[in-house]
Amino acid sequence: MWAVARYELTWDLRKKRTYIVVGLFLFAAFVFGYLVPITAGKSVTEGQSDLGIIFGSGLWWVEVAYLAFNTFMSGLFFLFIGGFISADSLASEFDHNTVVPLLSQPIKRVEVYLGKFIAKILLLLVVSVLFTLLVLAASEISIGAQTQLDMIPLLVFAEFGAFLEFAALAFFLGSFARSGEMALGLLITVFIMITAVAFVLGAKFGLQESMFLLPVVNADFLLNVIPYYIVQPWGVMVLQGYSIVAGPTVPVIVSVISALQYALAGLAINVITPLAAGYYFFRRAEVKG
Repeated sequence: MWAVARYELTWDLRKKRTYIVVGLFLFAAFVFGYLVPITAGKSVTEGQSDLGIIFGSGLWWVEVAYLAFNTFMSGLFFLFIGGFISADSLASEFDHNTVVPLLSQPIKRVEVYLGKFIAKILLLLVVSVLFTLLVLAASEISIGAQTQLDMIPLLVFAEFGAFLEFAALAFFLGSFARSGEMALGLLITVFIMITAVAFVLGAKFGLQESMFLLPVVNADFLLNVIPYYIVQPWGVMVLQGYSIVAGPTVPVIVSVISALQYALAGLAINVITPLAAGYYFFRRAEVKG
């Protein structure tokens, strides 16, 4: 299994797509960590924030996570990183027929499957750490000393968890798709469909905590809940989305602890379930050659 993980990492590090995706992602960290705080002014870095609390410039790195992943991109970062890097992991093996020599080795299919996913875990963890540290360093330069640095692991965990959800979903789709392009197309289609359903339900009933159990939705809200937990763990938060077509959804007020519990439960469900289903299809796939 570890041999497969090394094999997968070797190929990932040879792909131009990996460096393009990670490079754009780290550039976004520089934009949100350095350029935005400098141009935003004191009105944004001190006073009432979108998190509903009074915070100073020393907590800008928390607000960056909220801005970059939710307000601005609304989950697209997670799709772009976790999904794009993982979409062709299984599908390309069948597409190029390289799965034949791989499975001809004395190795079980479950070891191939888990080994490939372990490689994605390691790669996405490195990306999450780099993004958080770059945002922190940029905020230190642009605004000054940042506070509550002991909470950095929480932001890394939230970013990494959201990436992992899309990676697991990509593995599921790639287990029966026969090309990386098909798997990626299916992933984007699923993202659009679930996002649309979530906004329709949110407009009618509000973004209930139970919706955190949906794939894609939970990846989006995980980075919403964690900053709230860092700045006011015993407080409340307002769940409200916004659609260009339908406008804002019905606001729902929930406790931060309750939202965090649902987000963590959703993370576990949205990683384990597609991985298990993906392995079922991968185990039953016919190999020709």
